[in-house]
Amino acid sequence: MKHSVEMVELKNGGKGLLINVPDSSVMNFDFNFRAGDYLSPKGKWDTAHVMEHMLFGANERYRKSSNFSKEFSKNGAYSNALTETYHMSYVAECADFEAERILDLLCLGLESPLFLENEFNAEKANVREELKGLKNNHFGELSLKICETMGQYDLTIGDRIRQLDSIRITDVKNHYHKTHTTPNMRFMIGGNITKHRDAIIERIESIKLVKDGNRIPLPNENIINVVKPICLKNKTVENIYYRWENATPRLLDDKEEFAVDVLFGMLLDTLHSRIFGKAREQGLAYHIAHGRYRISNRHIWWIGGQVIPTNIQPLFELIKKVLVDVSNGLFSDEEMVATKQYALGNFQRGFQTVSQLLSAYGDQFVYNDQIEKFFEIPKRIDNLSSIDIINAARICLNEIRPSVLGFYGAINDIKPTTLKKCLDNAVYKV
Repeated sequence: MKHSVEMVELKNGGKGLLINVPDSSVMNFDFNFRAGDYLSPKGKWDTAHVMEHMLFGANERYRKSSNFSKEFSKNGAYSNALTETYHMSYVAECADFEAERILDLLCLGLESPLFLENEFNAEKANVREELKGLKNNHFGELSLKICETMGQYDLTIGDRIRQLDSIRITDVKNHYHKTHTTPNMRFMIGGNITKHRDAIIERIESIKLVKDGNRIPLPNENIINVVKPICLKNKTVENIYYRWENATPRLLDDKEEFAVDVLFGMLLDTLHSRIFGKAREQGLAYHIAHGRYRISNRHIWWIGGQVIPTNIQPLFELIKKVLVDVSNGLFSDEEMVATKQYALGNFQRGFQTVSQLLSAYGDQFVYNDQIEKFFEIPKRIDNLSSIDIINAARICLNEIRPSVLGFYGAINDIKPTTLKKCLDNAVYKV
């Protein structure tokens, strides 16, 4: 999608990206604060989450949350908010003709929440309902337990529900005042910026938030290797949910991040891929998930899914063999060419909307205050070599990497320790 990007630093300490998409008929907004769960008071994990639920409630202009919602969405505008471990984001999308009106309402919600007692009670109850629903996500519950055990700032859904009652409205107000400052704010706005630019800058520059302080630092998480597999038994689940989580020895640089992503595309993204494709051919797994994300001082990669107990041993043997083979360079030039072609097409297909563009620029900006070199990605793909893929595999399988393996479900039907030993053999010795 044709676009240009400008980074702006405001006098009030806020920083933002203006992504100009000349042909767009919509405007997208994303306001980000370093205000996630890790900053909640001890023993009151979802303080940040409850605050996020309340922020677009009653404010100084609209004394009832339903009135604010009615005004916001009257021309079809969309809004949402998200609380993660580190960050809290408020997003919106609207027609171009009302871009400045929606920006004003976003800023109004951010700068003047009333935090009414009745809304606090209602939203705490809504958070409880949300968490109860998430507790039915077996893979998600396993993932949280793995991350918590590994040393990340995470908490299982059950523990989060038990802590909800201790959260008070004063905790919510304190969290807001501590985190919602302009130096701690990052924003990304995408659409036909040219005709709105001055109004955008003026409104965000005048936002009524505290202007003192700095961007809140990330936590220093002590990531550990977990020798014993995590086993969460549930007799009502016939399959085995599994997740294998691995931390890189350090933060990856841009080239390494990119190579790791392409590597896992080769291994798991298609029905002819090295791991997933073979697993489908052999009837071992209907689906295999994978991902990569960043924490404060490392990157984490994972493989997971669900499988019937009799298939889990041969599936793990396949995963181990393929990872070791790739780290030893056992793939053809033709496979490398096909992997790059897939990566290029996937890139071009993945960024067709303004919201997708904001997502593409998000991580580099939110974590590093840098602009993602988006237009260089096709060239990066073209320049990617077999050596880059081999090195990516070797970084992921480094013998000193912390890792953890977890299972959920019919635990009595498998041998967790044996399965852990199998994946432990997928290692590259430096």
